[in-house]
Amino acid sequence: MMGPSHAVTGAAGWLALTGPLADLAGVYVGPQVQLVGALTTAGAALISDWDHPRATIATALPPLSTVLARFIRRAAGGHRRGTHSFVGLAAFTAVTWVLTPLTATMGSVTFSAGQGVVAAFLAAVAARILRVAPGPVTGWAVGLAAGALAGTTAPGATWLTVSVALGVGLHIVGDMLTTRGVALLWPALPDPPVPTPFWLPGGRFRLPLLGRAGSWREWVVATACTVYVVGAVSAVVRALLAAADPAAWPLPGPFA
Repeated sequence: MMGPSHAVTGAAGWLALTGPLADLAGVYVGPQVQLVGALTTAGAALISDWDHPRATIATALPPLSTVLARFIRRAAGGHRRGTHSFVGLAAFTAVTWVLTPLTATMGSVTFSAGQGVVAAFLAAVAARILRVAPGPVTGWAVGLAAGALAGTTAPGATWLTVSVALGVGLHIVGDMLTTRGVALLWPALPDPPVPTPFWLPGGRFRLPLLGRAGSWREWVVATACTVYVVGAVSAVVRALLAAADPAAWPLPGPFA
């Protein structure tokens, strides 16, 4: 899948998880977590392509993001290998789980610094790829606003770990639905014992319902997700604006 398709499916997945699916389970997710989480999950849905030096996430914060891209590419064994596997999913989720609980205290106020920094980076990447912001400066403005909201009002840190896991997982699934497939079992790259269209030589697995990346079928899926995201975000924004007391925003929820 192409970058914008990955991002919009990530946002749609988060909004579905924290909206109708949460409602069905009888749990409450605050509008601030839904809104910021849609951006962070859209950004997280691009993380797996950090193994490519020209990917959006690799060029988001040079030179740091570029240097990390080279390191990740070597560690992952090339494009669509380690970062598109169960190991990659576990690694990115674990890094987020370690970083997000970090806090910083200024005077008598304690901020969720780790949560804010991670959220800011992912939201800025999402804003660029989804064209929410017209340029890098405004993209980072969106990211910093999301990071400030995440670091000061969003409850707990678990929600961001779930956001990253969901985004990376949806990226892997999206690429598995294309003709190239993904190396799910990396670092093991087993060849199929018999020829099959679903298990390719080099340990790549696929269910090519979308055809080649950028196909019209991918466009249909991305368009449907975009329509859903626009409607869901509109509802979340209305709920957020309806909150009379911003101090009440960090309400308990399943990701606290």
